[in-house]
Amino acid sequence: MTRSSKPELLAPAGDWEALVAAVQNGADAVYLGGKLYNARQGAANFDREELQRAVDYAHIRGVKVYVTVNILLSDEELEDAARFLHFLQQTGADGVIVQDLGLANLARQVLPELPLHASTQMTVHNRAGVEKLLALGFRRVVLAREMSLKEIRDIKEATGAELEVFIHGALCICYSGQCLLSSMIGGRSGNRGRCAQPCRLRYTLVDEKGRPVVDPREVGEYLLSPRDLNLSEHLPDLIHAGINSFKIEGRMKRPEYVATVVRVYRNLIDRAMVDEDFYITPEEARDLAQIFNRDFTTGYFFNRPGYELMSYKRPNNRGLFLGRVVRYHPGTGRAEVALEEPLRVGDGVEVWVSRGGRVGVEVHAIWEKGRQVEQAPAGSVVEISLPREVRPQDRLFKTHDAFLMERARATFASPREVRKSPVTFHVRVRLGEPFRVRVEDGAGHSGLGTGLTPAQPAVKRPLTPGFLKEQLDRLGNTPFALKDVRCDLDDNVIVPVGEINEARRRAIEEMEAAIIKSARPAPPLPEDVFARRLAGARVKATGRALPAGWSPGKRPLLSIAVTDLASLEAAVFAGADQVYFGGESFRSGPPVGEEEIRRGAEICKKHGVRFILSTPRIIHDPEMAAVERLLDLAANLPAKGVLAGNLGLIDRVARTGLPLYADLAFNVFNLRAAAYLLDQGAVQLALSPELTMEQVTALVSGGHFAAEVLVQGAVELMVSRYCALGSLLGGLAAGRNCAGPCQGRRCALKDRVGAVFPLEVDQFCRMHLFNSRDLCLVDEVHKFVEIGVASLRIDARGRGAEYARVTVDAYRRALSLNPAGDAGELSRLRERLQQYSPAGLTRGHYYRGVE
Repeated sequence: MTRSSKPELLAPAGDWEALVAAVQNGADAVYLGGKLYNARQGAANFDREELQRAVDYAHIRGVKVYVTVNILLSDEELEDAARFLHFLQQTGADGVIVQDLGLANLARQVLPELPLHASTQMTVHNRAGVEKLLALGFRRVVLAREMSLKEIRDIKEATGAELEVFIHGALCICYSGQCLLSSMIGGRSGNRGRCAQPCRLRYTLVDEKGRPVVDPREVGEYLLSPRDLNLSEHLPDLIHAGINSFKIEGRMKRPEYVATVVRVYRNLIDRAMVDEDFYITPEEARDLAQIFNRDFTTGYFFNRPGYELMSYKRPNNRGLFLGRVVRYHPGTGRAEVALEEPLRVGDGVEVWVSRGGRVGVEVHAIWEKGRQVEQAPAGSVVEISLPREVRPQDRLFKTHDAFLMERARATFASPREVRKSPVTFHVRVRLGEPFRVRVEDGAGHSGLGTGLTPAQPAVKRPLTPGFLKEQLDRLGNTPFALKDVRCDLDDNVIVPVGEINEARRRAIEEMEAAIIKSARPAPPLPEDVFARRLAGARVKATGRALPAGWSPGKRPLLSIAVTDLASLEAAVFAGADQVYFGGESFRSGPPVGEEEIRRGAEICKKHGVRFILSTPRIIHDPEMAAVERLLDLAANLPAKGVLAGNLGLIDRVARTGLPLYADLAFNVFNLRAAAYLLDQGAVQLALSPELTMEQVTALVSGGHFAAEVLVQGAVELMVSRYCALGSLLGGLAAGRNCAGPCQGRRCALKDRVGAVFPLEVDQFCRMHLFNSRDLCLVDEVHKFVEIGVASLRIDARGRGAEYARVTVDAYRRALSLNPAGDAGELSRLRERLQQYSPAGLTRGHYYRGVE
C-alpha cells in the first residue's frame, strides 16, 4: 500500500526519560503535561523550564509537542490557565489538548494563534459534535474510544476534520469525560486529573437483593477492568480510514514501555505505507505483549465486544505465558519448569499457584541439565528457585524481560542519539582568512561557524579533506549524522584543530536555533498584546431567554427526570414544575415509544407542568436518526424544550424551534462554559455535580442565567458502551447478539466493602452505573433559593412511581417551609427520603469538593 502522507505516531511522555524514549524510537509527536491543569496529575510532568526544554529538544529532532490542559477549570483558575496557554504559545508548543468548553472559548478570544485539540474528555463521538468543535475553532478532535472504524471513516469523509484516535494502551470502561466514579466514592475527580481508577478494583454482579448472579471464582472479580487496546495488526485499515494521528496511551507508564511500543509501531506504520502484504512479526507482537498487557482487545473498532473486551481476572500486567511447573524439589527450593518462552537471569516471573493466588519473583539463577546458565531457550526444561506454594502444572508468566528492558533503556539512558538527521558541511579555508564552516540539513536549515585566527601556511601537515571530515564527523551526542563534507580548500594551509571543533559547534548551535524558529506554529505573541486581549475578554454569561415559568427572584422550579410514564404521572400529581422524559428509557422498566411521549406531554399540559423531552448523553451516528425523529415529534407536541447534553444535538435542537436545556453531560464548571452554551441558545444550564455550594453561589451570582442543580437521586457515575449484564448473562460477544437479560431486570455491582451500585441499561444497550447512596439536599433547599438557582433537579430515572411521588412531595414541602423555624420538619423530610436509600444519603460534593 502506498500513501502520500503518513499518519502521525503520537506518543505519551509522563517525564523527561519518557520524552527521550518516544523521540529516539521514532515518534512524530509527543503529548505531555505541565505541573497543573492536566488529566494525569499522578505523572511526574514538566515544570515551565522543562517544558521549554522539551519543546526545543523535540523540535530540533523534527517532533511536535502537544501539551495537555485537559481538565475542568473553576473560574478562579481560568485566567491563570490562559496565561499558561500564552506561555505555551511562546515556547512554540504545536498545540494544546483541552477539555473545558470555557477555556476553549477563552483561548479562541485571547490566543487564536495557538492550535486547539479537543480532548477525548470532551466525549465527541458523532459527526455533528465534530462539526461543532470545528466551528468553535478546534484544529483537531480526539475521538471517543467507543467509536467504530466505520463511524470514524464516515466522519472523516463528511467533515475532512483532523482526527486523532487511540491505537494502543489502557482503555476506560466509561466514556471519557462522563465518569464520576472516582469522584463520588473517593473525592478524586477524573475530570480534574486525579482519577484513582476504582474501575480496576473488585466487583460482584448482584441482583436486586444483593445476591451474586455469577460466580466470581469462575468469571473473575474485575468486572469493570478492560483489556488493553492493541490495533497493531490493523494499521492499514486505520490508514485507509484517513485518521491523521495514531495515539499511544501511557503517560503513567515507564519510559521502557514508551520506548518499546513506539519502536514497534514506528516499524509497523512505515511497513504499512509501502508493503501491500502488511504483517507483524512474532517478535514485534511478543514485545508489545511482554512490555505490558492485560490481554489485548481491538476495542469497539470492528464490532461491539462483550466479555472479550474485559480482563475479568486480572486488572494489571499479566506478562507472557512462560510455561508450567513440572515438579518441585523441596530440598533445594527449586522447581522444574518447561519453558515456552526464553528465560534469562534478571527476568521477573509470576506463578499462578493453585492455592493462594499469584507469587512474583526475580530469577537470580537458572539451572539446565545440572549446569548453571545465564539464559535458556524456549523448549528447554530448567530449574529456578520458586516459593514452596507452587505445585505441578501451576502456570508461570514472565512479567519482566531483562533483555527487552535493557534494549529499551539504551535508547534513552545514554547521551548518544539513536535518531539522527543527515547534515552536510561546507568548508572554506583560505590562506590569511579565518576557518569558515556552514552546516545544512535536508530541510533547508543552516548554521555558520568561523574561527578566530587566519589560516597559516603549513610547515608539516597541511589540511586535507579527509582530516576535515574526521573532525567534522564528531557528532556523537548531537541529533545529526554526517552525510557529506564539501571543501573549498587552499593548498598547504593549516588551522588549529580547536578552532575547527569550535566552529563546528557554533554552526550546529546556529542550525538548531534555525530549526527551533522554523518549527513554531506562529511567532511568539508579545506579552503586552496578550495582556490587552485578556483584559478585554470579559465574560458575559447572560441568557437571551429563560425557561418558561421562572424569572430571577422567583423560587426555583422543581424538576424531575423519569424514564417511565407511571413515574411521570406520579411526579405531576405530587407537584413537579417540569418533567424530563421520553428520549431516554431503561430496559428494567416498560418501554417508552412515541405513544408514551405523546401521553406524557398531554398529562403535563393538562396539569400545567412543563414537559421537556429528554435525550441520551451518548448518540452515535447510527442512532442519530432515531433521536431526530423524537425531536421532530416534540416539536409538534406541547413540549417546552429539549434536555440535551451532547454537542451534536445543539444545532439540531435549534432547528426544532424548541428551547435547549443544557444537561449535566456538558460539565459546566465555570462562567465561560456557561456563556458558550447560552450563546448557543440554551435557556437553562445544569451545573456540574462536582461543584461546591460556594462555587455554585459564585457561578449563579456571576452570571445572569437560569442554573439548575442536581439535589436528589442516585448520581450517575458512568455510562459505558460495555454492558456487564449482556456480557456475563446474555452471551454478548463479537459476532453474537445478546439474549437481553436486562429486560425487566434490575442488577447492581457490589464492591469489596459491600457498597451496591445500581445498574441500568438504556434503549441503545448502554450501561449506566449509579452511586450506592442517594444525593439528598432536601433540608438545604433554602440555600439554593437564596443563591437564586432556577431549578432543583430530582433524578428518579429507573426508580419507579413511588420514588417519584415521595421525592417531589418532600421537596415541595421543603420549599414551603421556613428554614429558621422548621428545621425539625426539614430533618424529618430527610429521614423520610433515607428510607429509599438503604446505604444512606450523601450531600455529594456541595461541601467537600473534589481534588
